[in-house]
Amino acid sequence: MTQTELTDRSVFLSTEFPSRFENRLALSAVLISAVLFLAAVPFATKPLARVQGFIPAYEATLVISDLITAVLLFAQFNVLRSRALLVLGSGYLFTAFIAFSHALTFPELFSPSGLLGAGPQSAAWLYMFWHGGFPLFVILYALLKDEDSKAVAARGTALDTGSGRIGIAILVVVAAMLAVVCGLTLAANQDFLTVLILGNSFTPAMKFLVTGIWMLSLVAFVLLWRRQQRTVLDLWLMVVMYVGMLDVGLSAVLDGGRFDLGWYGGRLYGLVAAIALLIVLLIENAAHYARLGQLSARLGAANKSLEQLSLQDGLTNLANRRFFDTYLAGQIAVAYRHKRALSLILCDVDSFKSYNDNYGHQAGDECLKQVAAALRSCCRRPADITARYGGEEFAMILPDTDLVGAGRIAEAARHAVAELKIPHEHSSTGPYVSISGGVAVFLQNIDTTPQELITAADQALYEAKHLGRNRMVSARAETSCPTPTAIELRTDYPNGRGLQTSLAAVTSSTNQSDQAA
Repeated sequence: MTQTELTDRSVFLSTEFPSRFENRLALSAVLISAVLFLAAVPFATKPLARVQGFIPAYEATLVISDLITAVLLFAQFNVLRSRALLVLGSGYLFTAFIAFSHALTFPELFSPSGLLGAGPQSAAWLYMFWHGGFPLFVILYALLKDEDSKAVAARGTALDTGSGRIGIAILVVVAAMLAVVCGLTLAANQDFLTVLILGNSFTPAMKFLVTGIWMLSLVAFVLLWRRQQRTVLDLWLMVVMYVGMLDVGLSAVLDGGRFDLGWYGGRLYGLVAAIALLIVLLIENAAHYARLGQLSARLGAANKSLEQLSLQDGLTNLANRRFFDTYLAGQIAVAYRHKRALSLILCDVDSFKSYNDNYGHQAGDECLKQVAAALRSCCRRPADITARYGGEEFAMILPDTDLVGAGRIAEAARHAVAELKIPHEHSSTGPYVSISGGVAVFLQNIDTTPQELITAADQALYEAKHLGRNRMVSARAETSCPTPTAIELRTDYPNGRGLQTSLAAVTSSTNQSDQAA
């Protein structure tokens, strides 16, 4: 699969354009969020009971969902080589790490003042870093997305940073995000930072900083909105940024402090913002697995058809030479191993060049099709096959068939072609198309190669031609004896050891008898 194929717009959320249904679904999510926000605003400062398990559950859900989202985005980056996806995945990794740090430093959760040397302002400042940092990643994503799109349009393929460096780039990002979060956690513990919270109430400085964070989210939203070709990923990132603005507005601007309705409601908005994109990505993965299953089934059927076509003659629909060679070698191995009989018949159309010259190649092709069908009708058992050996020459492989049986089938094939009564005024054998053939039988107790068996049958075919055509023989002589009689072991053929042939094994018809018929 080429890189261009991998960047098809139906493959990933980061390249697929949203449908009308997806646009309506995203708009519905925005409207519902706005209605709930407006309904909660009048009650934002109403104090509620302190639920001890809320923060651990909230932070754990954020950490897990953001980590999974980051992994899915890194997986798309691994295929598409888009710097924008690497930045966005880094943003979700950043939020996962800093949410974990925020939980550890939250007062009275694991200790009265929080872990990691936290002070009374540590959790509040980490919240600022957290909600101010993520919009910066989205802004950078939006800017890089345009640059990546221009580069792809110019080059015709996805950006290639080198497959060997992708893993290193992701590891560097993970290390960098850990370092950044550790640095921010250390900074949040410093005493010189402005006081953002007194007891459970927020100070005006907190309101001022949150307003700045809200503006960053708005900038990220506008940059995504202004993109001329918004993808599904862009669409749902807009929803995430919008809900994130409601989160900050309800939990840090309109509320009075921790554990009031606005504080709880804002964090619920934060959960929705974190989970929304993850849900869409997971749905996308499930849809891709379904498409992959369907594609795999279609490819399997196509491969099977191609394999059959590669082993089938296009004109006659018989087995082709490639299949003939493979099948004959396999049947000889079976016959030698199990001491079974195996017969081979080679035959071709008499005076076919003259037929082509006088009737035309199209008529010649039609003649070959009819002859092929007649020969195939003589193979009654599943293991018997008829193949087009080349040109007007055909072959019949007959496993578990001795000389007597092969002789009967050969003669039946000759009669089947004669019964077609295909006119051939320029034939030396009669007014109709006829065939000649040679029979060779594998001798079970001697290791014979496929080529030796073919040579023997070909030699017998040559003798049939030499004796006047329109006959089936297995040696250089024939009689009119109606049934197989004397059988001899011929070793005077080239490389012909172990081949069982007969001087009078197959019935031979003269030209006069055919004409009389």
